[in-house]
Amino acid sequence: MRTFLLTAIVLFTRRSAQAQIQRGAVLAEIGQTPVANATITAKRSKTAATSDRLGRFSIPITVLPDTVITTAIGFAPDTSSLDALASKPHLIALRRLPVVISDLIAIASAEKSLDLSSHGRWEMPIEAARGVPAAVETDVYRALALVPAVSFTSPLSARPMIRGYDAQEVATRIDGFEIINLFHLGRMFSAYPPDAASEIGVTVAPYTSANGGSIAGIIDIVGRTGPTGQVDGGGGLSFGSLSAYLGGGNQRIRTFGALRFFHLGALNLIPGVELPYHFEDLYSGVVFGPADRPTGRITLFATQDRAGNESRDNFLNWNNLVLGSRWRLLDRASTTFELSASVARFQEKGHDVPGLRTLGSANLFNQFSRVGVNGELVHHSAKTRFAAGFGLGWRTIDNQIATRNNGGGIPSFQQTGVDFRGAELSGYTEVTRRVGPFALEAAVRGSTAGAEVLVEPRLHARWTLDPRVELSAGIGRTGRLYHLLGDARSEPDFDFLDFWMNAGDSVPVALVDHATLDLNIDVAPIVARLSAYLSHGAGIGEVRPAYDQVPRQFDFFRFGRSRTRGIEAQIGYRGDARHPHSVSLSYAYTASQRNWGDEWVAWAQDRRHQLRLFGQIQHKRLTVLLAIDGASGPPATAANFEIGRGVPGLPERLGNPFGNQFPVFGRENAVATSGTVRVDAGFNLTLGNRAGKRAILGLGIINLLQGEIAPITNDARAEGPNAIDQNGKPTLYRRLFRLPGVPTLTLRIEF
Repeated sequence: MRTFLLTAIVLFTRRSAQAQIQRGAVLAEIGQTPVANATITAKRSKTAATSDRLGRFSIPITVLPDTVITTAIGFAPDTSSLDALASKPHLIALRRLPVVISDLIAIASAEKSLDLSSHGRWEMPIEAARGVPAAVETDVYRALALVPAVSFTSPLSARPMIRGYDAQEVATRIDGFEIINLFHLGRMFSAYPPDAASEIGVTVAPYTSANGGSIAGIIDIVGRTGPTGQVDGGGGLSFGSLSAYLGGGNQRIRTFGALRFFHLGALNLIPGVELPYHFEDLYSGVVFGPADRPTGRITLFATQDRAGNESRDNFLNWNNLVLGSRWRLLDRASTTFELSASVARFQEKGHDVPGLRTLGSANLFNQFSRVGVNGELVHHSAKTRFAAGFGLGWRTIDNQIATRNNGGGIPSFQQTGVDFRGAELSGYTEVTRRVGPFALEAAVRGSTAGAEVLVEPRLHARWTLDPRVELSAGIGRTGRLYHLLGDARSEPDFDFLDFWMNAGDSVPVALVDHATLDLNIDVAPIVARLSAYLSHGAGIGEVRPAYDQVPRQFDFFRFGRSRTRGIEAQIGYRGDARHPHSVSLSYAYTASQRNWGDEWVAWAQDRRHQLRLFGQIQHKRLTVLLAIDGASGPPATAANFEIGRGVPGLPERLGNPFGNQFPVFGRENAVATSGTVRVDAGFNLTLGNRAGKRAILGLGIINLLQGEIAPITNDARAEGPNAIDQNGKPTLYRRLFRLPGVPTLTLRIEF
């Protein structure tokens, strides 16, 4: 630690005396809305910067006059002259272009930016998300299928898993504010209205030290802002869903809001019982200050799900809320200080709800809430960047689940009751130094809650081998002082039970050490990316599956170690403005294992091979979309044979949830299952002006070939009377569900 601090001081004090800082903002030409994550490069000064969520940037300038080149996904590149430094922000207006799928591949550049947060990151404008054939409607989580680092449990799942870790170990943020459980019931759709998103980003661990709270990666959703000097609005209609949005403003204040409603008269949540179901989503954002240099932002997100009828004492209510505010209190050329505050709360309350591993049902009250204040100071020169930040919060966890033993239900929720209230404190420091073609970053993050202390050192490096080739690497530790535990293979069942546990006493802290290496190549019109990674973790938890019949410390949960390794290769063809056709081909190899105290076994969602092809062809007003997804099947645990209840010596842990027969399972996840291939297609027809008033009619078809694409059930017992061979072992395995081709018709109107 002493060596690290001395290095930080030396790097921080060795400033470039010749460098001066030019502030600026990147905006869309129409509407003057901010463009986030744009790359701004000063050609002669050989420096670069990245725009923030409100389009702002500060770039070191060493040579005048200079040429400033700005690029961003979904916009035409812009070249502007900088003859002299100005006290006013340098305004860059970008002209929109159709987004092509291949642009989502990280593009190498000759930039000299000191911000290394782009390492291991994919950026996706909402226009690209609409390039994924819709299932009911566009969804910000499902659209992450464009990212090879992301996988899903099944075609009916919207829970994004990152590089061999469960979705519950991934953090999601809206405008930089953490959101808990951004799902609707059943986790088949995210709760964020797609019309409210401007961009979706995925950053894999080890991310920069300004971020915490996840062991696998971070999903960032950037909300839209209202345009300047005009009003934008629109809406959409699909099966059971109605949405609308509206935004506008002036140079002092700009507002944007989006709503989504869904109603279904009868949803089969409990076998033989149909319940009414509806949900509502709301996003609202307000940006303050001039468009070329906003000073603050307020974000509100709220959603609710209602299933059943409270008057009949058979219901489940599900709520989510985020309220956040961010202000730049100091905005000098080379130094900024930003202060933010947020409130986040997730709550589910139910009565007579189907319980996990029970024959009866459960009454539950689950709540996770956090109130926090964060500050960040950034100072930079031409060759050095220094950042430091702090976070102070108060976290509340309530987990109260009581099993109703009607109809032979089993009280299987021991050790799940949690009532925790406590403060948490975090801080970080990072120093970045540019040396020739290299950019090196050293950082450390510390967090504490109760008696637990977490220290996360991280190192990042980027090497520009050529203006078209870039190599970056990262090593570091990520951790979390609480656990959100669930069943890794719950979909398509409506699993409503989430279990939060605070680290301490017998509950371990989740820690994972990561190493990643990325190679980006841009040889127009071909772009490519190659990534390799590995990780080792401890304190990884999950709900204990039924096939784990080994006595352990916890009856309902289990904790152990993890290790993953893999490679990701992605290549794309990018058309031009006149012919915006594109194609992206990716291959991912992932090996994810767990050790629960006995031996290393494959993780329940281990997908060794995954191949994805996305393409789009645009001809005048018609856009044709195609997606092909092929993957090897997840492993399964075989039920070798069954024995009757009450057999002497049978360890009937938690009773017998299987009726009169008790299955005896083989080695965990030792059965290899068959892979699947799915073909999806979509068509979008635009009527009206592409840049103004228009209507978009869309048709999507999921599983066009009507093949067997559902994974094998994790309890791999055979189906049919002849499925057991003479040794009592199953010869056939059943799939979780049958999914025929599913068509979706949508209509969107924009003005």
